[in-house]
Amino acid sequence: MDHSPHLKSYVKKHPDNKMAWYLLGKEYESSGQEGKANYCFNRAGEVFEAFEHKQIPADVWMEYQDKLVQMSKEKERRTARARHLLTALMVLLLIWVPSANSPKHSNENAAVSPVTERAAADNVKTAEVPIVDPTGTAKIGGTNVGGVFTAQGRKGSGAETTLADMLTKTDRLPPKTTVLGMEQSGSWLLWRNGMQPLLSVQNQGNGGLAVQSYDAAACACKPPDRESLRQAGLEWAAGQEELAVLNSSMLAFRSQHQRLPQSLDELTRNFPDNTMYGTTEGMKKAFIPMRSLLASPGQGADQQARSSAENSPLLASSLHGRPFLGQPLRIVVDKSKHRLGLLSGNVLIRNYPVGLGGEKTPEGKFVISDKVVNPNGKSNGEFGSRGMQLSATNYAIHGTNKPDSIGKNESLGCVRMGKTDVEELFALVPSGTEVVIGTGGLPEQVLVPGSRFMSEPKHDQTNPRKTYHWLN
Repeated sequence: MDHSPHLKSYVKKHPDNKMAWYLLGKEYESSGQEGKANYCFNRAGEVFEAFEHKQIPADVWMEYQDKLVQMSKEKERRTARARHLLTALMVLLLIWVPSANSPKHSNENAAVSPVTERAAADNVKTAEVPIVDPTGTAKIGGTNVGGVFTAQGRKGSGAETTLADMLTKTDRLPPKTTVLGMEQSGSWLLWRNGMQPLLSVQNQGNGGLAVQSYDAAACACKPPDRESLRQAGLEWAAGQEELAVLNSSMLAFRSQHQRLPQSLDELTRNFPDNTMYGTTEGMKKAFIPMRSLLASPGQGADQQARSSAENSPLLASSLHGRPFLGQPLRIVVDKSKHRLGLLSGNVLIRNYPVGLGGEKTPEGKFVISDKVVNPNGKSNGEFGSRGMQLSATNYAIHGTNKPDSIGKNESLGCVRMGKTDVEELFALVPSGTEVVIGTGGLPEQVLVPGSRFMSEPKHDQTNPRKTYHWLN
């Protein structure tokens, strides 16, 4: 059946809808009109790349096309209602499209409430979205939080699963799912402070779904509970940082000792065996299921999820009991902007201002070797209260007793940080963390939360037997 007239009419009214351009291009392609098809594919941009370069079953886009045409016809009769339903479908479809784990079939019985095209386009362009499912497995800020998974709206590192995968299994969809959008800066997704609720999906049973937009201007409504959801999302993000530290520390320990740690105590021993600074209650509960997850990745996911739900509220807040920030923590230092970024994959967790030494600060790849509390034997020495040596060199990331030098090139090559910043970074990153120093790449924006990451140290991490002579 030739849908091109309806699709052509639709893209004229909605020229920013890249999925519609892609579908129109497929219509032209099937009829042998390659020139028109290529024009449409160019207008489709990353949607074309997502469908053509990844294994997306044909029935996914064909069903979307049928629904789009059906909605376009209905719009001629009832414009407002059809527009809302159509764009709600667009949000759900465009969130799932680029995942490597695309669904093999679709949920034809899904019913969605209205969101807007602008919201859909914004979701696709800006967000790899953590999706927080308030189910009752864990209490966070007065809101029950269950599973979390990633759905990417543009070509990237790939998602563990997708919203579509959940929607095709409505018996597994939690009662309510809140989608949090992450602001994008360059190639980085900004963590925590910029998160905002985009929409919620409510499982009404029998395959029925309702979608609530939290963009008041877009939905022409007054969305409920936006602020409480935002706060719950921020607290969930703080918990995910605990899991990120634990995960990275266990991986660093395994890299050094060719085995996983048997207990948290193995990670928090006295200097120089202090893989990580301290622990939290969340880490204590997550250690055993996290160790099981790392020992047999990809196996027994359902059993691990049940174990996580029973033993670790933090892991239970991630789909399949896997941390959202699952890639090891790493550090990037941008000499041109005087910034130090803490990252997991393409998620920028922190972006601190730092002092450097200009050309004296070496470029290249290092790892954190010694992690020392009070490297001068006191908290207010020239190296401040924390020091992290870079490989077997005379350079380090450390505090300073010259806070006015932050943002300037006044050091002899080391990376200087403010007291609060260096103490938080010291608690976040394990020994063995990769550090890359170069020019360019990080945004100017300082990214630190109002409430800093904190953990409780258990052992002595000073080194009174050595006097450090880093090139301050």
